[in-house]
Amino acid sequence: MAFHLRSREAEKSDCCRTLSQNITHYPPGNLPSIRLTHGQAIWVLTRLGYGDGVSPKTFYEYIKSLRKLGIPFGRQTLKSQKRTLAYYGYSELMELAVTLSLRVYHVVPDSVLTAIVDNRSKLHRIYRRAYDERFTGKGTPTVLDIQGSPIELRGCFLDLGIRFSGGRLVRFGPPKLLSPREALALSVQRMRTTQTWLPLGLSALAERVAALALAAPIIRRGQSPKPKTRNAERPGTSYE
Repeated sequence: MAFHLRSREAEKSDCCRTLSQNITHYPPGNLPSIRLTHGQAIWVLTRLGYGDGVSPKTFYEYIKSLRKLGIPFGRQTLKSQKRTLAYYGYSELMELAVTLSLRVYHVVPDSVLTAIVDNRSKLHRIYRRAYDERFTGKGTPTVLDIQGSPIELRGCFLDLGIRFSGGRLVRFGPPKLLSPREALALSVQRMRTTQTWLPLGLSALAERVAALALAAPIIRRGQSPKPKTRNAERPGTSYE
């Protein structure tokens, strides 16, 4: 089976315009201001599918355990703000989403969690760039042509450089933002070996996180979500 890649640089503007029409109004072109309560963050993560296969209580407790380990705020931040309501911004939601994407049998090894915390500053910059360059820069669309059937790849991908050996993490990072072409080449290379950690579609994840965050209902303690109620800005501490 023969295939080849061809660049779409010359047609970038037309391609971006076509793709944008398929995303409706959300998420917006520029990264929106996001500020969610804990309950709203759980709502977003649940609708992303990360709570599938477990009870709501079990999922809630797992997120709670991640917070105790420093995901997504850091232990010192939570300790200094223990009497203040914590709000989740875009970066915090993305850190949780990426972490949950790495789960094996519903858990993430502590060694990986520690590495994510240690690389937080760089990863936060990568999350923002993945949103900003969904159609341009690293995310510029590339077409994979397989025997005359074109498949378009666009957006940025994340490679965390994870390697396990004997059940232990032997390598993490440095985190890299990849173009569609780079992600495809790396995936093919790893599929030829025993490595199983393929690049994560970060721009696609970023779009879903932003869109759901903007649609999050007001959720009060002990109350069920109100699907038709839009998220409202509230005063409080934001770690964005």
